[in-house]
Formats: sequence, C-alpha cells, structure tokens
Amino acid sequence: MKLNLGEDSNNPEIDASISQNKISLPQGLFGFSQIRAMELMFDKEELPFMWLREEKEDGLAFVVLEPGGVLPDYSVEIADTDIKILGITGPEDTMILNIVTLLPEQANKISLNLVGPIIVNRKTLTGKQCIINNHEDYSARHILDVGGEGL
Repeated sequence: MKLNLGEDSNNPEIDASISQNKISLPQGLFGFSQIRAMELMFDKEELPFMWLREEKEDGLAFVVLEPGGVLPDYSVEIADTDIKILGITGPEDTMILNIVTLLPEQANKISLNLVGPIIVNRKTLTGKQCIINNHEDYSARHILDVGGEGL
C-alpha cells in the first residue's frame, strides 16, 4: 500500500487524495484497551484497503477493509447490547471493518479477522470491536487470495 503517513503527508497533493475520519472507540480494541480514538484513512486508489491508526506519531496502525465487496455472503450478528451501545438503528447506520493481516510467507494472500470485526455507527463514528454471535460460521484467519482480479 502506498499511503504515506510520514513527512510528505503535509503535501497538498497527497492530502487531497486521502480521506480520514476520527473513530471513537470508548472500549478500545481487543488487546489495546487504552486506545480510545483512531483515524480511518483511505486513498480511493487503494480501496478496499484502508488504515485505522492512532492519531499520535508512530502510533499503532491496522490495515482494514469493509467486507461487502470482497465477501458478499458475510453476515454479522451482533449482540443487542452492542447495538444499543453503538446506537445503531439499522444496516444503513453500520460500517463493518475487518482487520487485515499480511501473510509474508504466502505471497498474494491476506488474512481477515471475520470473527471480531470493528462495528462503527456511520452517523456518530463510534465503534466497538465485537465477537459476532455467529462466530462459529467464520474464521479469525480467513484467507483471501489477492493476486487475481477483483481486489
């Protein structure tokens, strides 16, 4: 991915192509409970891949994607308490982000965590990482081949 988060990110040409939104994570992410806010950044040329990163310099960053265009049959069932916490009223309010793991030992393949997506309310930009109720239907290390067309 070519998204440059270094010194050159002040370049107006780069800034024009990159979109970002601040996501509030009141409960943090699994294993990173201290991180309460991150930026969702993307370059239209790099979609469906995006960055979810801490706002501080040299902070933690994850590659994420919305699974809809890649896995059209992926369906998440989240707990009523999570729906209430996020203030979600319907699917149109919901953004699902799956964390991507690059697999250096397997060229052209990535792994997606389909069991613990980050669910974001599109209106409030509040998010929560959830273990989906139908987790037995999916893998936390779902392998995708990105060498072909389509991604």
